[in-house]
Amino acid sequence: MIVWEEKYSVGLSIIDEEHKELIRIMNAAIEAKQHNDNIDEISKLLKQLTEYALKHFSTEESYMAKFKYPEFQYHQEEHHNFSNKAITYCNRVVEGDYHIANEILEYLKQWLVNHIQKTDKKYVECFRENGLE
Repeated sequence: MIVWEEKYSVGLSIIDEEHKELIRIMNAAIEAKQHNDNIDEISKLLKQLTEYALKHFSTEESYMAKFKYPEFQYHQEEHHNFSNKAITYCNRVVEGDYHIANEILEYLKQWLVNHIQKTDKKYVECFRENGLE
C-alpha cells in the first residue's frame, strides 16, 4: 500500500489531486490482490488505473506544452513507456496470466512513486512560473 505523504506532493493542487487518485486506485488493486485474489476485480482495477494514468498524463503534458517545458519530450516518453508496459501487463492478466499480478502491482507502485518524486518534481518551477498553483 502507498500512504499519501507530503514527500509525494508537487505543490500543485490539480496535479496532487490526480496523483492521490492514482494512489487510491493502486491501493484498491493491491488490497484486492491481498484479500480476495479476485482476478476479475484486479483486472478491472488495473484497467481503471491505466485509463486514469492516461488521463493524468494528458493533463501534465498539456501544461508542459502550454508552458514550453524544456524536458517535455523526455517526460512524455516516460509516460509513453509506462502506458505501453501497463497495457501489456493488463492484457496478460485479462488473458489469464494471473500469476503475474504481484509483479505488475509492484512494478506499477515503484514506477508511480519514483516518477512522482523525481520526474514530476522537475516541472514544478516551470509550472509555477507560468501561474499554476
